[in-house]
Amino acid sequence: MKNKKKKKPIFDKVGLVFRNPIRADILKELSENPQRPKKIADDFGMKKQSLNYHLNALKREGLIQTHTEEMSKTEIPQEKGTRINGVAKDGKLKVSYGVELTKNGKNIVNKFINPLYEEEKNKNNKKEDDYV
Repeated sequence: MKNKKKKKPIFDKVGLVFRNPIRADILKELSENPQRPKKIADDFGMKKQSLNYHLNALKREGLIQTHTEEMSKTEIPQEKGTRINGVAKDGKLKVSYGVELTKNGKNIVNKFINPLYEEEKNKNNKKEDDYV
């Protein structure tokens, strides 16, 4: 029996992302800032249930996580889905809302997704230059 080399875990995650192109778009969107799922769904023109399916797959693989930060009471977003998870030592509230990239998610965006978007952008710019 031959020894089969195992794929590196990052390639399993990349496969998950590229299995459906919307997941690459979601990660690209999250590379700028944490986002609320409703905003992503609205920006992409998709139903929130469909988006949640993809977000759950990305969460299971450790590419995204719930965004958490400490805020004063006056800074807390009043939008639906904001959760207060406790109080920090300095008296600020621990608040979670929206989703953000994990370290693995950022690595995949930087190594795979950004270069593909850049390549596509360059192709489109070249096509525009050809018409001038």
